[in-house]
Amino acid sequence: MKVLITGIAGFAGGHLTQYLNSLGGIKITGIDITAPSKQFTGLFNGTLPVMHICDLTDAAGVTSVIEQEQPQAVIHLAARAQVAGAWKQAADILRTNIISTQTLLQALGDAAPAARTLLISSSEVYGKVKPEELPIDEETPLRPNNPYSVSKVSQEFIGKAYADAFDMEVIIARPFNHIGPRQVGNFVVAAFARQIARIEAGLSEPVLRVGNLESKRDFTDVRDIVRAYYLILTKGLTGEAYNVASGRSYAISEILERLLSLSKASPRIENIPELMRPSDTPDVRGDCRKLKSLGEWEPAIPLEQSLEDTLNYWREVEGA
Repeated sequence: MKVLITGIAGFAGGHLTQYLNSLGGIKITGIDITAPSKQFTGLFNGTLPVMHICDLTDAAGVTSVIEQEQPQAVIHLAARAQVAGAWKQAADILRTNIISTQTLLQALGDAAPAARTLLISSSEVYGKVKPEELPIDEETPLRPNNPYSVSKVSQEFIGKAYADAFDMEVIIARPFNHIGPRQVGNFVVAAFARQIARIEAGLSEPVLRVGNLESKRDFTDVRDIVRAYYLILTKGLTGEAYNVASGRSYAISEILERLLSLSKASPRIENIPELMRPSDTPDVRGDCRKLKSLGEWEPAIPLEQSLEDTLNYWREVEGA
């Protein structure tokens, strides 16, 4: 099978490429907006997947790649993944995530209409769920409450529209929070781990800057997430959405405590108003029975290992 991955050089893209390589019999090609980093190229011992540098909002460029590669399956990971700062970057997030999905599906419809496409959405589409709605299943109403989640709901509806109008095979995955080594940006676990590593290395003062520690989230290791993506790609039903989650939520304060227990650092905790979301959800916990009905899948990597692996990654990066 020939699989094309958009956003191949990103956090999930790198782990997904490694996993598909381990299965054998899969030819991988990818699209990313910039040339891959040494971190990404170093994952493959010199045998890199075929990569195209292309802006997914460039219709002509995307169509050219699809015509050339003729993928049998596509996993659309590429997106502006921003929640905490989404309001300040709303126009760019909406433009990038929505237009790139439409452009990709149009190119597939024109040049490879038989390709099976997995759109990676987000648990953010459920918005502010009520306590009685937990755990969240796929029938929970979609209530997007920030620009990022609005863009993800739009991606889903665009995918369903193309599936209905052109008889294309489009499936949707809704991952909840995923964590693990090589995650960067302001995602909570990576942000905490990086700050701790910098404090350990003497690169930062012993102050750990945090947002809302009371909210609870459902965390799954990225290496388990990408296994679920392949299962949904190969077994999921066209037009259906599948949650990818652990089924358990943890308070952010507990995540912080567990990370600090892995370190000798004793930083002062400082709450930063800018890290608070204007419309936060107190508790998010997913129901993934629908995913499990497709085949054997359970999260295999415990939270403790995910946290330790993430902290050790940042220790290596920061020289701690």
